Amino acid sequence: MKTKKADWMKKWSKELIFTGAVFLAMTLWAFFQPFDSAPDEAMRYQIPAFIFNYGKLPHGGDPLIRSAQWGLSYGFGPQLSYIIEALFMKVMSIISKRDGALIFAARMVSVCCGAGTVWMTILMSKKLFEKKYRMLFVSLIGLLPQFLYLASYVNNDIMALFGSSIIVYMWICGMESGWKYKHCIGLAAGIVICTLTYYNSYGFILCSIILFFASLSIQKTAPKEIAKRAALITVLVLALTGWYFIRNYIIYDGDILAMNIGSEYAEKFAVDSLKPSMRQTPYSSGQSIVEMFMGKSGWFAVSWRSFVGVFGYMAVYLPNWNYFFYAFIFWISAGSLLLKAWKKKAGIVKPVCREKSAAAKSRLFHAAMAVAAVIPFGLALYYSYFSDYQPQGRYLMPMLIPLMYFVTHGIRIVLEHFIKPEKTEAVIRIITVIMAFIAIYAYLGVLILTYWGSLNHI
Repeated sequence: MKTKKADWMKKWSKELIFTGAVFLAMTLWAFFQPFDSAPDEAMRYQIPAFIFNYGKLPHGGDPLIRSAQWGLSYGFGPQLSYIIEALFMKVMSIISKRDGALIFAARMVSVCCGAGTVWMTILMSKKLFEKKYRMLFVSLIGLLPQFLYLASYVNNDIMALFGSSIIVYMWICGMESGWKYKHCIGLAAGIVICTLTYYNSYGFILCSIILFFASLSIQKTAPKEIAKRAALITVLVLALTGWYFIRNYIIYDGDILAMNIGSEYAEKFAVDSLKPSMRQTPYSSGQSIVEMFMGKSGWFAVSWRSFVGVFGYMAVYLPNWNYFFYAFIFWISAGSLLLKAWKKKAGIVKPVCREKSAAAKSRLFHAAMAVAAVIPFGLALYYSYFSDYQPQGRYLMPMLIPLMYFVTHGIRIVLEHFIKPEKTEAVIRIITVIMAFIAIYAYLGVLILTYWGSLNHI
C-alpha cells in the first residue's frame, strides 16, 4: 500500500506542487485581503452570515440583508455557496468567533473551489493534450490573475467555475468510456453545483444534455441503456436541486428563479437612480449595441481587461503590457484556429481522426465547448445592454475553461508551424514563466502595494 502511494505521489509530484502553490497563494490572499475590497463581498457575505446566525436560508427581501442602495439582496439567487460558507464559519467558530476569522472561513470555500478547478484542469489536460502542452493549458487557467483573485474572497463565481470544470471533465470521460455510471454521477454533481450557484453557468447544463444524448447516439448505444443513464442523472439532479426551486415557488409566489421578485423589490426599495424603471442603460439611451461594444473604454475593452485581472472595485489595474501579452496570445490563437478551420474546409488539411465515430465525437465536444463559451459572453453582453451596464470580466468567467482549451490548441498550431520541434518546449516554458510572473506581480502588487496598511488580520 505504501509503495503504491509513493508511486502515485511521484507520478503526480509536479501537479501536486503546482496545485499546492496555487492553493497557498489563494489562502494567503484570502487571509490578508481587507474585507469588502472586492466586488460585492459585503453584500454577499450577509447571506452566509445570516445562515450562520439564524440557522436558516433568508428571504431575499429580508431587511436584515437587503441593500439600501439596490433594494434587494443576493438572497434571491442560488444558495449553495452561501450554505457551504456558513458551514465553514460554524467550524471556525469552534476556534474563534472574531469577525476576521469568520470572514476568512467563508473565503476558504472560494479558495477550495479555486484549487479544485486547477486540479480538474490537470486531469483534463492529461486526456486532451500531449505532455508538453498540458501545463500550458493548466497555467492559462490557474495563473490567470482574475481567476486567482476570484478564489480569494466571498463570491459564487468561482464555485460555478468549479462546477463547470467537473462537467467538462465528465464530458471527456463519458464520451471516452460510453458513459459509465460513475461518469453519469459525476456529471450530475457538476450540474447540481452549477444549478445552485450561478445562472451564468447554465449554458453548461444545456450543452451537457445535448452532448450526453448525441454522444450515446453516435456510438449506437441501445435506447434502454440511454434511458437508464439519463434517468440516473435526472433523479440525482432533481433530488439535489429540486428543493431550491420548490422553495422559490412557495415563498416567491411561483417565481422559481426569483428574478421577477428581485426586480420588484429593486423597484420598490432601491434608490431612484438604481430602480429598474429609472436605470440608464445603453439601450434606453439610444446607443447601439455596436457602439457600446467598441472603443477604448467600450464594453469589450473593459470586460477584457477585467477578465485578465482588475482588482478592488474595478479600480486597480495591471500594467498595460500584461493585457497586451494575453491579447497577443489570444488573437494569435484565434487566427491560427480560423486558418486551420478554413484549410480543413477547403480540403488542404486532412482530418486528424479517421474513425467516423471518433471524429463525430470530437466535433461534438468542440461544438459543446464553443457553445458553452459563447453563452456566458452573450448573457453578459445582453445584461449590460438592456438591464444594467456592468462590463466586468467576472461575469465572463464561466467561459474560462472552454476558452483556454481553444487558446491552447491555437498556440499548439502556431508552434508546430513556425517553431522547430526541439524548441517547442522551450517556447512553452517561456510563455508559462511570463504568465507566472504576471500572476506573482498581480498577487504582490495588489496585496502588498495596494492594501498595505489596511490588511486584514485574524
